[in-house]
Amino acid sequence: MMGRIPILIEGWRFLPHSYGVLNQWQILELLKRAEVELYMRDAPFAKQHWKAGRGLMAPEQEARIAALREPAPGTRIAATFRAYVPASFKPAEQGRTFVLGTADFGWMPRSMIEGRQSLSEALAGSDAVIVSPSEWSKWGLLRAGADPDRVAVVPLGVDAGVFRPGSAEERRRLRAAGRWEDSFVFLNVSAMTRSKGIDLILKAFARLAARYDHVRLCLKGTEQVYPSNRWLNRFWYQALSAEERQLCRSRLHYMGDSAPVETLANIYRAADAYVTPYRSEAFNMPALEAAACGLPIICTAGGPTDEYTTDEFARRIPASLVSWGEEPEELVREPDLEALTEAMAEAVENAAWREQARAAGPAHVRERFTWRHTVDSLLRVMTG
Repeated sequence: MMGRIPILIEGWRFLPHSYGVLNQWQILELLKRAEVELYMRDAPFAKQHWKAGRGLMAPEQEARIAALREPAPGTRIAATFRAYVPASFKPAEQGRTFVLGTADFGWMPRSMIEGRQSLSEALAGSDAVIVSPSEWSKWGLLRAGADPDRVAVVPLGVDAGVFRPGSAEERRRLRAAGRWEDSFVFLNVSAMTRSKGIDLILKAFARLAARYDHVRLCLKGTEQVYPSNRWLNRFWYQALSAEERQLCRSRLHYMGDSAPVETLANIYRAADAYVTPYRSEAFNMPALEAAACGLPIICTAGGPTDEYTTDEFARRIPASLVSWGEEPEELVREPDLEALTEAMAEAVENAAWREQARAAGPAHVRERFTWRHTVDSLLRVMTG
């Protein structure tokens, strides 16, 4: 009988950054695999002010993650998987090297790479395989100089036991606690940056607020990692007129504290629709979590959400490809504001579509996009 596969994870844990969160979910799934022997080496945080903190996952889950240790001297390692930025493509001490690589902007900028190198420079002399979460992200990596034979697409997943639709009674209780009983609530979970389309959400919501008295907007930021509230405040004044701000002020609810995943799932379950007119994403895990909880999704067309949404539970907003960022090669998709507004209006008015999404989204996610699916794909890449 063959021995277990020794895998070293180099990355972040106990940090509510997307890399840290996906790393923890992958670790929990890898720990279930009898064929894997798992080790962990903590990577330095990208920002000095970032602090590790517990409480995002259940105590027993965090205990399993915390128990992982570095390999003892002389331990054989078959594969190293790196999940942090700036990304390092240097060969691992032993075994094969796999690096999480994301190209949100149709390009991997120097700021995302160790030593502020170009991707072509960083990959010179390296045999690392880049693991990327979407075909959109892979396209950007290839534009930046990656070898197509050494980029593997491994979509992310969700824990369908946590992110699931609520019962009618559960939803009633959650909405009562938020005083949302007679409201239609749009939700967005993100860093609140312009790349996430927050200015577009605010503008479209202001138009809807003039048409519907009962619409509300819930925005969930991440103050532990980003100045989300400051960015939101900037767009509040830049995107909206004084009249629009007056109309929307009492209808906007912002949450910035890091929330346990169970709390986050409850927020999804209490809302009515998820809106994400992003300009750039490498995957957009909150949209998948929202779909798993039964929310209809309103998202940008042409980006990574095309790869895991269907017409049964998603409306895609037409978007044009435009230049962006410090490096001229960076590209984003600019969603159409009129189309976004009308898709949000359809979500309010089309109860049949919302009911269809409540069943279709969770079923689609369970069948194709759980962490089991993710780790199955990752192990195929690592052992292939």
